[in-house]
Amino acid sequence: MKPKRLPKLFIGLMSGTSADAIDAALVEIGQPIAFRHVKVLDHHQRPWPARLRRKLHSVMEPASCSAGQIAILDMLTAREFAAAALELLSHCRIPAERITAIGTHGQTIAHMPPEKKGRTGATLQIGSVPVIATLTGICTVGNFRPADMAMGGQGAPLVPAVDAILFADSKLCRSIHNIGGISNLTWLPPKKRGKESTAIAFDTGPGNCLIDSLAQNLLNRTCDRDGRIARSGHVNATILDRLLRNPYLRRRPPKSTGRELFGAVLAEELIRLYPRARPQELIATATELTAYTIADAYRRLVPSVPDEIIFCGGGVNNIYLMERITHHLDFGTSGRPNIQTMEAFGIRNAAREAMCFAVLAAMTLDGIPGNLPSCTGAQRRVVLGTTSRSHPDPSHRYG
Repeated sequence: MKPKRLPKLFIGLMSGTSADAIDAALVEIGQPIAFRHVKVLDHHQRPWPARLRRKLHSVMEPASCSAGQIAILDMLTAREFAAAALELLSHCRIPAERITAIGTHGQTIAHMPPEKKGRTGATLQIGSVPVIATLTGICTVGNFRPADMAMGGQGAPLVPAVDAILFADSKLCRSIHNIGGISNLTWLPPKKRGKESTAIAFDTGPGNCLIDSLAQNLLNRTCDRDGRIARSGHVNATILDRLLRNPYLRRRPPKSTGRELFGAVLAEELIRLYPRARPQELIATATELTAYTIADAYRRLVPSVPDEIIFCGGGVNNIYLMERITHHLDFGTSGRPNIQTMEAFGIRNAAREAMCFAVLAAMTLDGIPGNLPSCTGAQRRVVLGTTSRSHPDPSHRYG
């Protein structure tokens, strides 16, 4: 009889397009991962220092930025990620030696997927993997996107491989819908024994980033908390119609996007084109854009309306946005999907994406491909990420 392989501990690190905070999740993962034992043991958030967050936002938008500035941000960002991991360990009172590896998404500052087959795409996530490994003394896996792009893929979304492991059901068609800065879904048909998932995943369009950018530019607020500003305004049909003509929204998957298309540049354009529009009007219209495009993706871009949609990400905290999404998800004769949250499955909403990158790190170390070509458009499945196994003197560990 083979000896039982005990679960291992991993840390997942994630910072989304909004760059609000670094999420660090302590994750127990069964061996092998195919057994589907994944449990979040603890979760910690480290807010970005305000000055560094402003610098990150400044380089995310199309603007002049020197290579030297990006190099410095790469180091500063890595230090913040390392600190988040060590704070989590301190909170859990677990020594770094017990952690098998850290999986880090890094901070995306540019994502330019290939629009057509044969075109070269590019992506850049900063937060140096060797720096994190050196400062924590823990094997670190990161830079997950480029390998998929080398195979002609979009390099995103990457979490569907994990979603398929954890959420695919033998009877239900499910969708995992994340509303971060950008909104994305993973559509999971009922799984068939012995067959690989035929999941579909793509970015539907804006999540919170356009709403947040308008709130920042117009009212000097980081976000529209609970959707109160949008609720107090009214939707401008002319502006909404203009926004819905964006070519990205009409494209069929695989596809992915970012702040470059739906962030501060678009917010500033709307403010310039519609100077008489009140802040509440613009924010209400941006909220309606997010809600409508999410529902429209299920109406037009997936094979069938799922039985169940599991929502996650910061957008679920926007009460008014979720009300508008629920309104648009009524498909008449096609029915209305059952709406759930991550908490119903025992997973903290804020920890979900960090958890996924811990699982992707485990897959990388085991030589298991972490992309799904049906989602990214890659030519084939590949093992993702680069690994750094630096082991410094623990007395010099960054704290």
